[in-house]
Amino acid sequence: MRKIAVFGVCGRMGSAITKELLKEKDIEIVGGFDRINIGKDIGEFAGSAKIFSTVSDRYEDIKALNPDILLDFTNSELSFNTINWAVDNSTDIIVGSTGFTRDMLEKIENKAQNGKSRVFIVPNFSIGAVIMMELAAIAAKYFDSCEIIEFHHNKKKDAPSGTAALTAEKIKAVKTFSKERLYSGESETLEGSRGAFSDGVHIHSVRLNGFLAHQEVIMGTTGQTLTIRHDSIDRLTFYPGVILAIRKINTLSNFTYGLDKIIEI
Repeated sequence: MRKIAVFGVCGRMGSAITKELLKEKDIEIVGGFDRINIGKDIGEFAGSAKIFSTVSDRYEDIKALNPDILLDFTNSELSFNTINWAVDNSTDIIVGSTGFTRDMLEKIENKAQNGKSRVFIVPNFSIGAVIMMELAAIAAKYFDSCEIIEFHHNKKKDAPSGTAALTAEKIKAVKTFSKERLYSGESETLEGSRGAFSDGVHIHSVRLNGFLAHQEVIMGTTGQTLTIRHDSIDRLTFYPGVILAIRKINTLSNFTYGLDKIIEI
């Protein structure tokens, strides 16, 4: 039996995943961390029977529960603190938050390498999204240019998404399309209209009510384009990746980034 404490348990992602985890016979939700619903039974909050594990906003309360794994669905700032706390307390942590800067990730990796716990950061738990990124990296070397358009709900706090940034990074590993954000002779009549620029790839972030998580990778060369698209239309699309991460974390090193490290592609 693996004992898990869910951080961000009252959020949209945290509550949806917790509801599914409560159905697993080899997992026990021992507690939750959030800023709302303090003291409320997690089972009742997640829409099932009481499990006699409650929501807290204190790290000390979580430590007293002695969880095997922390599952984090908060935000990059809070996650950064929680990761450091987890490493200091030799507790494994799986992080679904995005918005980490490269400097933050370097600090996390250095901290993890000198600790005794496993830190597993997953920008996207959807297996389909992971496959999309790998396909984009395979195709990149055959094209002359690439742009990413990512669509998320209007409550998402970071732009671009962690998935878009990681996609650009994976593409850069096989090919650099350009070192300049604008083509020779190109100008923007409205600043920012060509989007962000990361590792030779333009990224455009759309935030609208009605979307969940979607991404298109568009590549072009003479006389043709290739579009690779993935759509998440329900938060449960992330659950297979979450449960896989929980069951595979014992096989990982102290620091791991990306769900692709535990699936065969």
